[in-house]
Amino acid sequence: MKNISRRFAGSVTKWRNNQFLKARLKLTVYYTFGVFFILLIFNLIIYSLFAANISNNLEYEGSDQEENQNIELQVIQKAKNQLQAVLLMTDGVIVILVVGISYYLAGRTLKPIETVFEKQKKFVTDAAHELRTPLTVLKTGVEAFLLTGSNSKEYIKFAHDSLEEINFLSNLTNDLLFLARSENFSNEELAEINLSKIVEKQLDSMNIYAKEKDIIFVKEVRPEIFVKGKEEYARRLVANLIKNAIDYNKQGGKVIVSLEKRKKNVVLKVADTGIGISKENLSRIFDRFFKADDARSKNKSGAGIGLSIVKEIANRCGARINAKSKLGEGTEIKIIFS
Repeated sequence: MKNISRRFAGSVTKWRNNQFLKARLKLTVYYTFGVFFILLIFNLIIYSLFAANISNNLEYEGSDQEENQNIELQVIQKAKNQLQAVLLMTDGVIVILVVGISYYLAGRTLKPIETVFEKQKKFVTDAAHELRTPLTVLKTGVEAFLLTGSNSKEYIKFAHDSLEEINFLSNLTNDLLFLARSENFSNEELAEINLSKIVEKQLDSMNIYAKEKDIIFVKEVRPEIFVKGKEEYARRLVANLIKNAIDYNKQGGKVIVSLEKRKKNVVLKVADTGIGISKENLSRIFDRFFKADDARSKNKSGAGIGLSIVKEIANRCGARINAKSKLGEGTEIKIIFS
């Protein structure tokens, strides 16, 4: 009995906290009352017109026969009663149908808003979680440093660790700001940009980072290939793809970057020989803060929003993005500019 009471109390609490369910029920009530009001007016008009028409017809036909007036009145009243019964029955069926349809349509109306709300809620939660970890590291390090004191070696190590966490926070902040402002990108004008030069520059700038991770670049970049876009965002797209391929690679692995023109399309492809992604997680790699498995989650070089930014930029430029991967062998991401 206690379990049933707890479940019931839990369901009531959940219902009270579910703002979208409340809104759905309210919309259902509003729709139903609106339709009911229209039906009421419509029925009054129909009843008045038909009742008057029946009375006029019967009175006209029996006007010369006074002895049939009582019968005529009974017939009129019976016809009116039948009309009332039909209208009430019809209204009842319509109201029941309207309640069901209204509840369904209210759900359809609120679904996109609920989806956006849930994504925003998850986004804030994930962002707070990502921010909490480096802040905790910095706080713990400072407290330990102040309590125990330190020599120069410990101080240098603390400074390096702090700088690493600060860089992580800085990159995360920049990425979050980019995603927050990305809606305005649709209003910006796109221009012809030299994607070949951008890819070459990003490979050169990431070369030292790749060597630190013991990763080799394989370049297959055709010169003088142009696409429509914005140079700043194209650099970010290429940099995120390359960095992602380095971060989730194996020691001594390769990152293959190719850029070529195929008929009317330009194809940018970044492939790695890393840990790969399982089939069930492949479709989610462009979700914000998503990290496919423990191996990827242990990587602290990013917060899991690099590929989200890549997808955002690709969409704004009208490009298609494809990904394929095999667990333990590597991942390939392809951007197709039309």
